[in-house]
Amino acid sequence: MLKLFFIFKLFYLISCSSDIILEPIKSGAIPVSFIFLPGAELPPERYVPLLKKVQLVSSYSLWIAIPSFPDNFPIVQLRPKVIDEILEKLYKSGMSMNATIFLGGHSLGGIASQALAIKYKNKIFGQILTGAFLERKYELANTIYPVSTLILSGELDSLARVTRIIESFHFYSTYPHFTLIIPGMNHMNTASGNPSSHIIKNDIKSEINETIAHQQLSIRISDYINMRLNNQTMTPMLEDNLKQTRLFSQPYFDALDLEGFYHFIPPCYNQTNDNCQIGSKWSAYGQKIMSGLNDSIHLNISDKFHIVYKLPEQFPHLDNNCSSIENSSNCTLNIHTVTQNVYDLTDEFDTGETHTSAEEMRVKMISRQVLLKAVDGKEHDFNQTDNQSLCGLINQHALDWALEHAGNKTKERYEKIGKKMIIGDDIGPLNAGPLWIWTPLQYDLGKDSQGKSFVTVRSPTLRFPSNYSISAVAGFHYCKLLSPGRALEWISIDSLKP
Repeated sequence: MLKLFFIFKLFYLISCSSDIILEPIKSGAIPVSFIFLPGAELPPERYVPLLKKVQLVSSYSLWIAIPSFPDNFPIVQLRPKVIDEILEKLYKSGMSMNATIFLGGHSLGGIASQALAIKYKNKIFGQILTGAFLERKYELANTIYPVSTLILSGELDSLARVTRIIESFHFYSTYPHFTLIIPGMNHMNTASGNPSSHIIKNDIKSEINETIAHQQLSIRISDYINMRLNNQTMTPMLEDNLKQTRLFSQPYFDALDLEGFYHFIPPCYNQTNDNCQIGSKWSAYGQKIMSGLNDSIHLNISDKFHIVYKLPEQFPHLDNNCSSIENSSNCTLNIHTVTQNVYDLTDEFDTGETHTSAEEMRVKMISRQVLLKAVDGKEHDFNQTDNQSLCGLINQHALDWALEHAGNKTKERYEKIGKKMIIGDDIGPLNAGPLWIWTPLQYDLGKDSQGKSFVTVRSPTLRFPSNYSISAVAGFHYCKLLSPGRALEWISIDSLKP
């Protein structure tokens, strides 16, 4: 065991950069320290320019400490006593034992910071995260995260992607936690020098240079530190930044509300309580498009979340018909649909790199053939009513919604340099339940004649005519729907990635 300890110690000394201590550049009666954990594969010196800028902007006697980690991976288990060791170095360098301590980090360093802030919650007066966010496990906790936190991220950050930051804003936009989005900034803008290979492969090109990015970050960091030290709960700058972030986030909130985003409110899945959502608004809208009926026909469509492969299986159904009523506009069709939102396989790890919105919406609907007959009482040819890409038609509406509601700058950027999203023909019909369930909504990358990249979205479909021999599934039309949130996320982030 002792041998293993010395091997680890040797590895640590060989592979670890040195801790950096920056002494204050200003004198003051209130000593303050800011311990900042670097991101993965980025050594401490990459953060010196930003943190020197913070010292310059701050009105306090501000000590800076940037810890190092083995192989430049800021994982608490690799250096479990990092806070104690850094504080000891700060005290030996001349910092007062009474200094107020702030903690923070960038990217993976921001994740490590959260665990350390909880462990040292009696010492840490505030936390500042850049290109990171408070993990979901704290959103669902019964108690408030114990350390006041400022979350700063860039509009063009695709490693802690802006949609995940918007989710954070939903939960953390009032005291003691705040989330701010900085326009034009990307993930690497927090640090200096050459980005890691992982950042090169995934980050979106910044629209502001390092100097501007560091100025934007430093004034917000300084403002937050000043607010905390003066026992305030808000500042004019913070209030204005929160308003701008909310304005930027609103289209995403609207899109995720239509989707029925599981991380805002979990699905009921047959439970009955006030803390879950019953179904998806977008699925209900999709059924309206599926029907082909005009607005003079009243449809009362209710959707219900259910895992589509779990028993007892839930099916869409129609409660009534209006064919016997002379004026069908005086009748309302009551339709019930079933939805399961499916998120990326890595969603549970909450890294911030994967899509926030649903990868697909598995939606069970009533066929157009059945609904037309329910209105006029006539037999309709299934090949004429449903043997077409109706799922694609609904998905085109999702894309159109996203383009209509995207912010002006977001849409302009997408139109100029983004990989375009195209809605293709439906796949199938895949008229076997498991085959439809496990065939995902397709996102097929391709290039046009000019060499420009695009993505084609195609929906697997399952559909049966009303006279199908198995009556339990007769008259159904199932789709894998594109969420408006996913379409907007493509426009804002994925279309811009390298």
